[in-house]
Amino acid sequence: MLKYSVIIPVYNVENYLPRCIDSLLTQNYSDLEILLIDNGSKDQSGQICENYAAQFSNITAYHIPNKGVSSARNFGLAKAKGEFICFVDADDYLVENLFSDVENQLDSELDLLVFSYYNSIEKNLSEIARSAKILPIKGKKDKSEFIALFQELFLTDMMYTVWNKIYRREFLEKHQIVFENYELGEDVRFNRTVYECVNEIAFSQTCYYVYISGRASSAMGQYNSNRMKYQLEELEKVDQLMSRWGIHDEQFVDQIKARILMSNIQNISKQKMSLSKKRHYVEELCENKEMVILTKKNTPFINLIVRFLLNYRMYRTVIFLKKIQILIK
Repeated sequence: MLKYSVIIPVYNVENYLPRCIDSLLTQNYSDLEILLIDNGSKDQSGQICENYAAQFSNITAYHIPNKGVSSARNFGLAKAKGEFICFVDADDYLVENLFSDVENQLDSELDLLVFSYYNSIEKNLSEIARSAKILPIKGKKDKSEFIALFQELFLTDMMYTVWNKIYRREFLEKHQIVFENYELGEDVRFNRTVYECVNEIAFSQTCYYVYISGRASSAMGQYNSNRMKYQLEELEKVDQLMSRWGIHDEQFVDQIKARILMSNIQNISKQKMSLSKKRHYVEELCENKEMVILTKKNTPFINLIVRFLLNYRMYRTVIFLKKIQILIK
């Protein structure tokens, strides 16, 4: 059996795709297959997939109708032959020697490995800034140890995504874990089921992945007025899991809600739209019942001044402060 299957959903990423595939090929690790799932691309991405598949025997290109990233990943899971599954987004890329470095940690008992990564900001494929996201722990953990560490890990924002993880294929198949077809947040829902079922998990503090943040045409770069609704639904599912584990914590939930609110306000402030439209979107966020309750609380998780401004509907000032904060960063 192959050691790894790398699944790459591809959609209109002709400028990024060669770098992504090349980063896998330069790993100099032969016991893997690369599955390129062209998800109805309208640019040259599909042809790039074919060119690589013709040149390298361990690369296979598939072309499917565009039904979203979840559909593409599930298609890849159905085709995968490797003992372990790795997901890579086509506009990102790998660094270091992920596959050989972690090989000895991946045994038949390990369900999941989580590794650290870099956040990168680019302009025209040239890196402007890079910051490391390092996990607070390392080594193998059993279920009870993982549950005890869960809140600390969740607050790192590193447990949502699928691309900084390696999954045992048999584990996914045994628990029938696949991606649900959602507009946003499919990674969170997938991983929540993984965490519910996982028995042994390993953590690495080495950065092996470069995530390109803030790409204008990416799903995360654009503003979606339903994003907060989805995020609150995801948080509720995570909280239900924590309740079953006996670690429900109201303060923890409030902290995540505050992050959701502020990240959405920040996303709005970065958009190219009129100030009145930005104000309207921020007002919509603040009228959400859960956010009304949160901002009325004497919570330390929202800056005192920002909380005052939100409660008195001074949304333009909040947007201005967020823009200043982004510029300072």
